[in-house]
Amino acid sequence: MRSVIYVGLMLFWVLTAWSQNTAKIMFYNLLDFPEAPPDNRELILKDIIDQVQPDVFMVAELQNQNGADLILNQALNDTQNIYVIAPFVFNTSGSGGTINQLLFYNTQKFGLELTDIIQTSLRDINRYQLKALTDQNQTNPIIIDFFVAHFKASQGDSNEQIRFDMALDFTNYINAHLSANANVILAGDFNFYTANESGFQQLFIGNTIIPMHDPVNQLGDWHINSTYSDVHSQSTRVSNSNFNGFGAGGGLDDRFDFIFVSGNFLDVNNQAHYIDGTYQVFGNNSNCFNKNVNDTTCSGIFSQNIRNLLWNMSDHLPVVMDLEFEQNFLNTIHFSDSSIFKLPEGNIVDNTLFLEISATHISEIKQLNIYNTLGQQMKTLDVLKSTMRISMDDLSNGIYILKANRGNALKFVVLH
Repeated sequence: MRSVIYVGLMLFWVLTAWSQNTAKIMFYNLLDFPEAPPDNRELILKDIIDQVQPDVFMVAELQNQNGADLILNQALNDTQNIYVIAPFVFNTSGSGGTINQLLFYNTQKFGLELTDIIQTSLRDINRYQLKALTDQNQTNPIIIDFFVAHFKASQGDSNEQIRFDMALDFTNYINAHLSANANVILAGDFNFYTANESGFQQLFIGNTIIPMHDPVNQLGDWHINSTYSDVHSQSTRVSNSNFNGFGAGGGLDDRFDFIFVSGNFLDVNNQAHYIDGTYQVFGNNSNCFNKNVNDTTCSGIFSQNIRNLLWNMSDHLPVVMDLEFEQNFLNTIHFSDSSIFKLPEGNIVDNTLFLEISATHISEIKQLNIYNTLGQQMKTLDVLKSTMRISMDDLSNGIYILKANRGNALKFVVLH
């Protein structure tokens, strides 16, 4: 009787968890995209995007509109035409050169309200205001202001001063254009070496009506400090010699990439709030200090395959996190049984998952991936026949997603 009650409670929890409205936020420094090697990086990015499935995708080091179109058409809209690009604008500030910021978003969850630019001495900080497309978006709209930045690189007093000036330009803009209760997300490559830098301090405790916060509260001296191995995002490579000198080497030993949030996102009573535990440096298994991210000794939740992709894509790792909304999205895609494959014994699994693949589609399904609810890849399986029995002995109790290379997905629950 006790086991029946336990299963019932778990089923209730599953249905509740999957009825929640969430959005995945992602920032990625793409490293001189599309110029830097290897060729056809949009296809590498596609494989990374397929595993993260962001609803808001912010990027830095994008060179031009052509690069933006490659990302949209080849990496994001390869299976579903649901993403659009905010207007691309070349940098208008200082001497920022030919690298720019941009935002892509899922039109089933968000609409673009306005865009703006904060000019600095180096590079623009781009503002994108999105409205959540919920059942209350007219009477009680949820508005989020996303800012995407790329601060000055390198150590030294003069570079730290430029980073401070850019942070000051941001906080001055916030004070002039937003209310104190605005929902703000500031993402980017900030090139901060320590939380004691004046620019970082300006964002957090400077003269601003909306102080920024680190969702994981990992504040300290990140530079070449193994204590912070789990949040290091640069560099994915020990050497850039295989990449024609593009990007930085040195291995993973800096935390340059962040998604900062305004304080209201840390309040679970806010209409949109950060889901605790979902912030992560995607691809970082926390054991790769001063190594290539795809070093075989850096094994963990993120597979060798995904770490190979990240090593090839950029000298930075993406940063991701999830938001939860208290309102219902109007047009959310739900995971459901697919005509291509199904679970004939149901989606509550003890030790073995039984899967049937349609005989008419068996030649199309080359590979299956199993993800947890954080988007972390747990298993990769080659498809050799139309029926498969997949051991779940190495997975803990919880919700998982079975996804085919064609984009179809099923959810199931492991209950040992």
